[in-house]
Amino acid sequence: MTQIAYPVMQWQLVNEPDHVELSRLVIEHAWRADNGLSDTIHELYVDDGELILPSGPIRGQEAIREWGKKIVANTPWRCIRHVCGNMRFVSLADDEAEGTTVLTVFMVAGKDASTTIPYDVGEDHDRFRRTEEGWRFVSRRWVELFSRGDRIKLP
Repeated sequence: MTQIAYPVMQWQLVNEPDHVELSRLVIEHAWRADNGLSDTIHELYVDDGELILPSGPIRGQEAIREWGKKIVANTPWRCIRHVCGNMRFVSLADDEAEGTTVLTVFMVAGKDASTTIPYDVGEDHDRFRRTEEGWRFVSRRWVELFSRGDRIKLP
């Protein structure tokens, strides 16, 4: 039987404790968005962190906080839930990591009836830095993979 030779991978998965902490950070981001606390998401980022959305990048904690305050003040959905899965984190250095998370977003907006069809399925591409307070986002970039087609306008 011929054995297949796979290329040597140039990445190292983070250790178990870091995987748990990074998973908790990713889930906390989703939980805050789902529970009307988008105005506190900035706390999960380093000072010069960046949130990259289809509408454009939001740079710095203060700008992320202002974005979150607009979401809370003018929430464009009746209900939203983010389901985080397939989280994978690799070490870049002792205090730096990057990762991807498959995100399934369910949302009810307007007067439409609730549906079990996801609003979006995509990936969050994240970079992290360990700080004195623990792991924080350096950047988060949303990459859409699938969409049910209806769109809402975010503040």
